[in-house]
Amino acid sequence: MSNINKKRSFFTKLKDRYRLVILNENTLDNVWHTVLSRMSFITWISFICLFLIITGVIFVSFSPLREYIPGYPNENIRWVYLQNAIKMDSLEKQISIRDDYIKNIRLVLKGKHTYSHINKTDSSLIIPKVKLKKEKFDSVLRDQVKEEEQYDVSPNNNNFNKKNDFELNKLHIYCPLKGSVTNLFNAKGSHYGVDIVSNLNEPILSVLNGTVIMTGWTLEAGYIIIIQHENNIISIYKHNSQILKRMGDRVLAGEAIAIIGNTGELTTGPHLHFELWHNGKPLNPRNYIVF
Repeated sequence: MSNINKKRSFFTKLKDRYRLVILNENTLDNVWHTVLSRMSFITWISFICLFLIITGVIFVSFSPLREYIPGYPNENIRWVYLQNAIKMDSLEKQISIRDDYIKNIRLVLKGKHTYSHINKTDSSLIIPKVKLKKEKFDSVLRDQVKEEEQYDVSPNNNNFNKKNDFELNKLHIYCPLKGSVTNLFNAKGSHYGVDIVSNLNEPILSVLNGTVIMTGWTLEAGYIIIIQHENNIISIYKHNSQILKRMGDRVLAGEAIAIIGNTGELTTGPHLHFELWHNGKPLNPRNYIVF
């Protein structure tokens, strides 16, 4: 019973009313007074504190003061986040294009048709439209991606799918090697080029202006060189004894790029195996070149 009485007396005290009076010190006149209980005093103090907290949070959240909160990113950090998102998306696109490019080169070397890569959606986060600063690194990176797309062997490349397309028959294609054609083009037999026999140490010429996109050695074809030309044309030269150009070199039509040879397993003597591709499809070189 004593505990209950104590609890009751505590709640009863909360309801006790008190007069707060402000007097003039000289005249003792009643300037202002109010009547409060402990309960109402606690309620008003709680309401005022809550109001001040909410007002402070709103003021800080929508004013520059929020940047002084520990851990909150300032304008420079948010700008870095935005630039990193753009650069990451550019890197992902570049890697995807490079992977498709390498796969297509392997398909060309195996004598198979290339495939078209599907343009993927932007993988970067959706960001608000802001006036971006053009940084040197991002500009260089995008130039590299643009250059990679320029030498893409995929038919989807916009550089090679213009409405006003060219006509192959109107191109002046140089003869890569003067000699006798011993093995003809046969797509059904998976022989996607012609074999040309000529004298030893004869130079092999580039058939068109272009860029060397691959040089190397394979077990079947020996020393090979592949050149990317305009209008999505690729020329391939196999079984060379020596390569005169490096990957990335620009070559002119009629310029020496290799020396005739007898390298690789699929050869029975010094000759050139020459292939001509357009939009991922093999062409019969004799339809466009006079050997």
